[in-house]
Parts: sequence; structure tokens; C-alpha cells
Amino acid sequence: MTGMPVLSDVDLRKVMEEDEGIIILNMREKSITGAGYDLTIGFIRDSDTGRIPETCPNDNNRYTLLPGHRYLVISKEFLYLSSRYMATLHSRGSYALKGLLVTSTTIDPNYAGCIAGSLFNCSSKEVYIKKNNQFATMVIHELCTSTETFIQKNEHGRPMDTQETFHGKFPNIHPRACEAGDAFYGRIRKEIEYEYEAARERMFTKAQKNKAPSIKTSLDEYIGGDIPLQGDSQEAEQADGQRKRITFLIGNGFDLNIGLDTRYRDFYDFYIKKHEHDDDMLAKEIKENIENWSDLELELGKFTRKVLPGYEEDFWDSEETLENDLAFYLEEQMKRVSLKGERKRRDIAYKMQNSLTKFHETLSEILRNQIVRIFFDTNAPIEYSFISFNYTDALDQYLRTATERFLIHLFPGEGEEVLHIHGTLTDDMVLGVDNEEQIANREFSSNAANKQRLIKEEINRICGNTRIEKACDIIAGSSIICIYGMSIGKTDKMWWQCIAKWLQGDDSRKLIIFARDSERSGNRKYSNICKDKMKKKFRDNIKMIYEWEQIKDQIYVEVNANIFDFGSL
Repeated sequence: MTGMPVLSDVDLRKVMEEDEGIIILNMREKSITGAGYDLTIGFIRDSDTGRIPETCPNDNNRYTLLPGHRYLVISKEFLYLSSRYMATLHSRGSYALKGLLVTSTTIDPNYAGCIAGSLFNCSSKEVYIKKNNQFATMVIHELCTSTETFIQKNEHGRPMDTQETFHGKFPNIHPRACEAGDAFYGRIRKEIEYEYEAARERMFTKAQKNKAPSIKTSLDEYIGGDIPLQGDSQEAEQADGQRKRITFLIGNGFDLNIGLDTRYRDFYDFYIKKHEHDDDMLAKEIKENIENWSDLELELGKFTRKVLPGYEEDFWDSEETLENDLAFYLEEQMKRVSLKGERKRRDIAYKMQNSLTKFHETLSEILRNQIVRIFFDTNAPIEYSFISFNYTDALDQYLRTATERFLIHLFPGEGEEVLHIHGTLTDDMVLGVDNEEQIANREFSSNAANKQRLIKEEINRICGNTRIEKACDIIAGSSIICIYGMSIGKTDKMWWQCIAKWLQGDDSRKLIIFARDSERSGNRKYSNICKDKMKKKFRDNIKMIYEWEQIKDQIYVEVNANIFDFGSL
């Protein structure tokens, strides 16, 4: 039996690059040494007083450490070691010569978290150290055999990372220092979560591919992620054949949530002003009755009753102008979408990932537990699919930004992350009603050509695309469908009927409608009224009285949930 080898700088870089069981986040390249890694001061407090050290009188970038004082230090870096590795902490030579000693300790295999330690000034003089400087050398060892021992748990059953240690009864540290350290550690965990999840999934994917031996970990308990790091290869293969799909139907509420002015009312202001000096049929009608045009598509169908015989082409000329103006207006709005800057892209990716993987956390406890059992308590990969009812590609851009950082399993399509059921600004915009009944003028609707230009399903068919078939396939293969940013309107009735039939097929399927009620935010009594209204709209649109009794308990409405909450641009 040979001793445990120490990882050199070459070894450490190779292990991290190849996702072989070590993660160091918030890492500084210059901190990698020939035989380890120098940890950076992220947090420091006097262990006995809880105070931040004073700065040097002549240099605000240096702390003054008092003689005989002990300081709680937490690394800026967030570390994960798999069951193959452990680490030891050592004082840096330059600090030791000044009289600063780091408590020597071990970092166990399967550990995830920041590194906390004590820095003690054993000299008789004040010692000055730079802020954000390295405070200890971490030497990483590879075990001869992967351990099967897990991280020790506290009295609450949670693994003893830095934060849980602060909550325990062992630290001989001032409560103020513990509280501040706890808060610092919480911020670090949130900041690195998106990178940590992505790194864990890369390791999990590689372990499956290479048929790695079983290495059970409790990492999910640290971050609350949904994908185990590694699992038994046979179990992984079985899970791969049991993929679970969550489908999001996304409406205009998403674009509004990122700060775009994409309501029809916003467009009308632009549209009416543009045509105030001409005699455009629809512009004139909308200007005179703007309050009645909250749903543009539904009102187009109603307006046909005013289209007299012989004036049909005038209507279509006006409708084409409206579509072109709407496309131009939305293109101008899309120019406001900016994904520049690493921090912004990181925030978008983090919030997008949280919205997808933690959407269930705002739901009722019963439903939340059901979803967790179905999706998140299994090794089966979760597959996400997206059907957008928007013409814009804001969702596409945000999702692309998230998938650059996370290995989100997207339902395999033809090179597209999002299926735009109504087309896009550059690809066959579909603007119209749901069915012939929504065309008020019966003589108008008796003309096949008019139906082909005004009924959405007919428009898609004439354009020769297969969006409807693709969307139906996506819905049929889903276990949960989430509707976000949509009003459950009549002009999309065919999709509410499609979802109702999908619910009939399996009583374990769930439909979750995320509704917005800004006027009554936080008032539970009125949010229940909103929930009832949304369920009633869904019921009225599907027109399936007997079937409704069968599926109504599979439908849930959540009001003002904190998902896809990106704030203004």
C-alpha cells in the first residue's frame, strides 16, 4: 500500500478541467501553487469580539491583526472534493515568519463549501495583512481508495459545512462573528450556485458515460440542487430511459417581465399615431374604440361584421399593414434587450435556471411534495421544452444564456430551443382567431380564402409548417405543463382543449397556471378569487363539462409566483 499522492499544479488543473471530482469556484489562477492552492480571505472577524479588524493607519487595503488575538477567516473560494480526495490546511511561510499561524486541519472527502479556519497572531506586535490576500495553503491528496464515509451530520441531520458549524454548539467564537460569517457564506453559496450546478452535472454526465463506480454523496443538501453528482451506472442507464418532461407554455407576460412594452395597448399608441393622417380602416376603428381592443386577435374576428361585400380586400390591406407595423414595433422593443456584461448574463442564467428547477417551491405543500417525488427524488434526467406564443425571441435569448452555463436538458428539436407556435418576427407571423365561430361575419367566413388568412390553424397549414403537430407531440410527452404569462384567452382555445385531453390521459399529470394579479399582491383572499377566475376561464374554453369533473383536481393556479422575475432592462 503506497501513501496518498499530493496533487501538483499540473494534476489539479487536469482534474478540474476534466471534471474528475474537484471543483474550486471563485478561483484565482495565481493561487495555484506547485503543491496546492492558496485560499483567499473572503471574510475576517475577531473571534472574541466579533468585530472587523481595523485597517492600517497608512493603508486602507490592509488589516491590523492585534497580538494575542484569534481571527475567524472564511475563504472566498467554494470547494468541492469528491470521495477520492481530501485536503489539509497549512500556514503560509510568509505569514508564519510574521507570527501568524493558521489552525492546521483536514478537509474531508465529499465536502462542499467555503473553508473556515482560525488565524492567530502569536507574536507580541501588530501584524498587517492585505485584504483579499491568501491566508492558507491547501494541499490536496488523492486517496488510495475512494471513501464510503460521508460528511458528519449535526443534530439537525444536515452535513457539517461551514454554515452548519456556525449553527452548532461547538464554536468558541463570538455570536456576532458567527452571524456575520453565516451571512457571508450564504451570499457566496448564492453567487456560485449556477456554476456549481453546471459543474456537478458535467461530472454526473461523465460518470454515466464512463460507467463510473457508485459514489453516493449528499451534495444536494448543501445547495438544494436537483441532480445527484454521481450514481450507479446501471441505475443511470435505467433512469435515462425514464426521462421526465416539463413543458412551459410562455406568453407575453415573459416579455413584460423583462421590461418590454409589448402589450397591445402599448402598440396601439404607436400604431394610431403613425396613421393619424391617413384613412387606414383598422387604425381608425381602434382609435375610436381602443378600450374594446384589449385582445387584438379576438377583435379582428368581431370587426369582420363591419366589412361590407366588395370591401374585403380593403380589410386585408389594412390587416397586412397592421401586422407589418406590429412586427416593426416589436423589433424596436427587442433592441432594448441587452445581454452584454458578464454579471448581467450570469444573473439572467441564474434566475432562468432557478425558475426552471425551483418553480415548484412556491406551490402548496401537497403539490410541491408530489412534484418532488416525481421529478427531483430520482436520477432520471429532467427534460425541458418550451412553446412560445410570442413573436419575439426574448425567451430564446435568455434560455440560450442559461444553457451556456447549465447543462439543461432540452427536448430535442430541429436546432431550436423554443417552438414559436405563432411564428416569429422573421418567420411567418400568425395573427388571427382560434376557429370559425370567432369570425362574426358569416358571409365573410364562408369564403375559404378568408378563413385561410384569419384562422390560426388554417394559416399554419397554408404556410406549410408543422408547428401544431410538433406542439401536440411535445404536450403528449409531458408529465407537467406550466403556463406562464398567458391570459388563457379564447383565441388559443385549441391549446386549452389539447391540454385538457392530455390531462384525461393520466391522472398523475399536472397543469400549473402561473397567474399575475398586481392589484391584489399579497392578499390571500383575493388571490383565491384570481385562482378561481383562471380555472373558470380554462373550463369555459374547453367546453368539456363531463371531462372537467375528471380533470379539475389536476389543475393548479399559482398567483404572483416569483419565477422568471428578471426586473426591468
